Amino acid sequence: MVQKDSATDMSRFAWTSKASRSDNTLNESGSFRNAGLDPPVRAITHRIGQGHTILLTGPVQFKLSEGRAECFGAPITPDTWITVEELRQEPILATEPAALEVKIGPDGSWKELVESTIPTGWTEAAHILQRQQGVAVIVGEADSGKSSLCTLLANMCVQNGLKVGVIDADVGQADIGPPTTISSSLVSEPILTLQDLRQETSFFIGDTSPSSVPDKLTRLIVRLKENLVGYSELVLVNTDGWVGDSAALRFKDELIHETRPDLVLGLSRGSEIDPLLGMVSCASIRLPSSIYARTRSKEERKSARETGYRRFLLDSKSMKINQGNTTLRMFDRSEQQVLRWDRKLKGFLSGLLDDHQELLGIGRIREMVDGYALVESRTTEQPRFLEIGNILLSSKYEEMGYGMLH
Repeated sequence: MVQKDSATDMSRFAWTSKASRSDNTLNESGSFRNAGLDPPVRAITHRIGQGHTILLTGPVQFKLSEGRAECFGAPITPDTWITVEELRQEPILATEPAALEVKIGPDGSWKELVESTIPTGWTEAAHILQRQQGVAVIVGEADSGKSSLCTLLANMCVQNGLKVGVIDADVGQADIGPPTTISSSLVSEPILTLQDLRQETSFFIGDTSPSSVPDKLTRLIVRLKENLVGYSELVLVNTDGWVGDSAALRFKDELIHETRPDLVLGLSRGSEIDPLLGMVSCASIRLPSSIYARTRSKEERKSARETGYRRFLLDSKSMKINQGNTTLRMFDRSEQQVLRWDRKLKGFLSGLLDDHQELLGIGRIREMVDGYALVESRTTEQPRFLEIGNILLSSKYEEMGYGMLH
């Protein structure tokens, strides 16, 4: 049922609706994420005035049936069903009067706004980057909108003819690769989300917290940057949300020093990013978070990570890895270790690496026997290195615990 939201400021909000389990919602047992609906779900058509936004919170599917619309500057392809995953939020801005067909999943919702959700400072930053180019590092607290800003900047610059590279350096809430990894990608056309990008190069960090191995994380982010600068006129580095204490400030300061960006973009709802921006020696701009940025709970962030593990581990096959041919080590050690059968490593996430120590794929350890490891992974290439991470996963790829460093 669609109803007015009497608790909101009507200068910004028009209509809002949250799904109940009725005939216009998606059954949890259906294949919603695969865009095949079972049972069939009735779509609701929403007409949007020019300059208005439909803010969708997943799980939702939508299709542009009339007019024109965009998401973070990327044009929406007409007559194509698009899925917004659970817990994700996407703003669909009508650039002319438009109609959207929307199917709402359990706990999904939509809200119509009479304005854009994109702060004007974000588009101004894109214009600066189009002129300046180089390397830009995006910093900010968790859920401040860093990935959204990165997506908008990439889209506006690509559409202006620039060659753009993106580094996803958020090990906890990774978009391009799975959690516990960092990845780089080249942006060849506008994207609706960073998840649309294909991994070009990835590294296994081994933990969802940058505090475990900050030096390793910094070193590998620099490697990704150096790989991209030869192919890109603009490199965007999207960082994690750890900024709230002295250790976080030291890490971010060292990361910025080592990556040597031309510009630092700091996102914040208030002044929380100011101490970090005050430390950097290069040019910096403080940008406001969108007032519509959604703050997720600890459980929601965990659920988003588990969706990420499944995206890269579902349909895995068992691989037998011999310690005689493969270097085995813990994620926080550089030297080889002999990991015997009595090590309690069943269920731990692992990274399968090639000769250059780049990620072939993540895996879950099924068994560790003296002499070899049995690992579930989607990669079929035998690794040169097997790194054991700090995250314990269930057989359904749910986070069950951590190793020694948490």
